[in-house]
Amino acid sequence: MIQKENFEQYLNQSPTIFFKWSATLNWPVIYVTENVITLLGYTQEDFLTQEIHYIDLIHKKDLAMILQEMNNLLTNTLTNLKHTPYRLIKKDKTVIWVEDFTQVVRDTQGQPLYYFGYINDITLLKNANKDLETYKNLLDANNIITIANKQGQIIHANDMFLKNSGYTLEEVLGKPHSILRDKETPLCIFKTMWKTIKQKKSWQGILKSRKKDGTPFYADICISPLLDDQGKIEKYIGIRHDVTALIEATEALRIQSQTDNLTGLGNRFKLLQDIEKAHRPFLVLFDIARFGEINDFYGYKIGDKLIVAFAQKIRLLANEHCKLYRINADEFVLLNETIKADEFIKAIQNIHFILNHEALHVDDKTIVVSVVTSVSLEPKETLMATADIAKNYAKNNHILFCHYTKEIELAKEYEQNIYWASKIKKALEEDKVTTFFQPIFNNVTQKIEKYEALVRIVDGDEIISPFSFLDIAKKTHQYLEITKRVIQKSFDVFSKNDLDFSINLTREDILSDELRPYLWASVHEYNVQKRLILEIVESEGIKEIDSIEQFLRKARDCGCRLAIDDFGTGYSNFEYLIKLEATYIKIDGSIIQKIHGNDGAMDVIKAIITFAKARGMKTIAEFVSTKEIFDTVCELGIDYSQGYYIGKPSPQLL
Repeated sequence: MIQKENFEQYLNQSPTIFFKWSATLNWPVIYVTENVITLLGYTQEDFLTQEIHYIDLIHKKDLAMILQEMNNLLTNTLTNLKHTPYRLIKKDKTVIWVEDFTQVVRDTQGQPLYYFGYINDITLLKNANKDLETYKNLLDANNIITIANKQGQIIHANDMFLKNSGYTLEEVLGKPHSILRDKETPLCIFKTMWKTIKQKKSWQGILKSRKKDGTPFYADICISPLLDDQGKIEKYIGIRHDVTALIEATEALRIQSQTDNLTGLGNRFKLLQDIEKAHRPFLVLFDIARFGEINDFYGYKIGDKLIVAFAQKIRLLANEHCKLYRINADEFVLLNETIKADEFIKAIQNIHFILNHEALHVDDKTIVVSVVTSVSLEPKETLMATADIAKNYAKNNHILFCHYTKEIELAKEYEQNIYWASKIKKALEEDKVTTFFQPIFNNVTQKIEKYEALVRIVDGDEIISPFSFLDIAKKTHQYLEITKRVIQKSFDVFSKNDLDFSINLTREDILSDELRPYLWASVHEYNVQKRLILEIVESEGIKEIDSIEQFLRKARDCGCRLAIDDFGTGYSNFEYLIKLEATYIKIDGSIIQKIHGNDGAMDVIKAIITFAKARGMKTIAEFVSTKEIFDTVCELGIDYSQGYYIGKPSPQLL
């Protein structure tokens, strides 16, 4: 008897409710543990006196299912049954989900005498599973997902993957992901990926793949190992975002940005890229002298046609292996990588003679032009600069043909370096290196929330832009001191308010063993780390991305935020962007200025916005110079605006 009482006491203290009920109409309860009141609100007596029947508590939407399951239990002569989870209505009318295990006791003829079993409240678990199902549905609806076994064979692919790739589920199950591989993707990328995930780490990157029909597509993919209870790799999950539109739009803008609209030739940016790719190129620069006078005399339509005719003339005269570019209104470049130096100079002298002595025919006009020709055979790192120096030397000395030599550059560079080194030194000594601040406007709150600190030299009434002196400052070892002044002056201003602000950091800044300690010391001295945004100049294309990760990590650990400056042109690289884990993307002003043009800028901007939102990054439009641009920027959902329409750089905050 003592044992029975102890057992019942144990049952009544457990969260599990034990029932025994008759196999008659409405299933009258014969026995139930006292803890039923905790679960359902009804007492033991309510059930035993038949004041309430268990069948009355089953949710009407689940009752038919329970009756069917009980019928299966009886007709199939089963001894027990675990019900599909169902709902019960408590005394206070709230609804709970329960797990129900039922066992039947039969007589010698197999007829049921009574039932007994238990129920547990699984409401929290059910809700959690419901949330998980919701999350899974959201994940499936917005991502391309596959799951692979340890050998890399696909064991699951969601509908988004099938729709995106063009394969059916039957065609991909059991197959390796290499069915999507694009042959142009280096194998070393996949080796690195496998090495990473086998170490139980996640791998992330942008891969070019091929659909079933051969169409290329790009995906930003994260692959992670899934571990079992013992911590061993059980399978791998890959979650992708299709970034094809962004890549293609960026490529279209890249091509557009490298092409001269009038002649269809490559422009300056294309030239610089081709020089970088070339092994040992030579270059010649053709400059139509006094072209402005031709435009003024004949009109711009004739001037444009003359430019086209001039380009065609050079193309006709030049070796077919040479590449021709239009880099300015009246300047053309011929790039050679195949002809020997002596032969190249002779060929260019011949072309130069013909261009200066044979007239060009435009409509009914016959026009003779004067052409300044400068040649450089210098290393590719200085090829364009030296050709430009030779051109200026020719103009200053009233000659039409000039072959660059060291003597020309030394004289010019020495003169420039002495001038600017002296000017910068004086500005530093007299505290004329200062900071201007340009406001950044929140397009949602309609308030100025941030400022960008910009360096200037104030020389009397003249405000000198950094474009005039920063390159010289780097050569003359004055650049570091200028950056320190920007840090000190901007930190001092913003330590006295609660505004967010940003400063620009270049490759030299990040890699400088002297500047980094100065920056971190200043951050803590002025206590601005929570409001400081470090703008990484993306257009420089930092090649040492791996070596600066420690700097970036320290910046984030300190509470500083990161922004990518000039994004969308130049060296735009999405893997680089992902590694930086930036808070803000500043869309390059050259794209924003073309927002109402027909050159694909709008498509690129939309793609960048989509990419940024997917990565949880905020977007800032630079060079917002008019109300029309501002209105469009807001309509597109760009988060912030910066430019002359919002406010010009000023020594005072607005």
